[in-house]
Amino acid sequence: MRNYSLPFAAAFALLIAVSSQAAEKPRPAQGDQKQAKKVWTNEDMDQLRARGLISIVGQEPAAPAAQAPAPAAEAAFPVYESRLDDPEWYAENAANLQAELDKRVAALTQQQTAIAQAVDQRATNPGLSLTKDGPGMTPAEGLANLQAQVQEVQDQLDELSDLARQHDIPPGVLRS
Repeated sequence: MRNYSLPFAAAFALLIAVSSQAAEKPRPAQGDQKQAKKVWTNEDMDQLRARGLISIVGQEPAAPAAQAPAPAAEAAFPVYESRLDDPEWYAENAANLQAELDKRVAALTQQQTAIAQAVDQRATNPGLSLTKDGPGMTPAEGLANLQAQVQEVQDQLDELSDLARQHDIPPGVLRS
């Protein structure tokens, strides 16, 4: 086996020498620091556009005089300072929470029915499904977990109702 340390050392020394020379070279000035800087304003835009320094993508807006009159105030959407003042936000959140509550109540009812049938008929579930979320390890724990989930969503609905009341949102908005 041959030892190649001498050519390797020579190449390494050459690399260090070249890099140190590059670091010592004077760098060009960043530009004339005394030159005044130009601030472009809206009035200067036509001058820049004529010089080809501005490009516009899409259609140019029509002249202000040619604009159509604004639609009636009835057709415009109301603007609120905060989403907490928007009745539609409350209605949307209440609908989402109500759907979640209905789903969880259905799961609770299904579990209660399954327990009642198992007690009446002495029927048992032969195994535990590992591909689905289970309500709990024992029937009592399962019912407690499902009841806690139902209560959690109900609490969120109550909080939303309190928030709506604080922001003077009519109560019917949450029920629709």
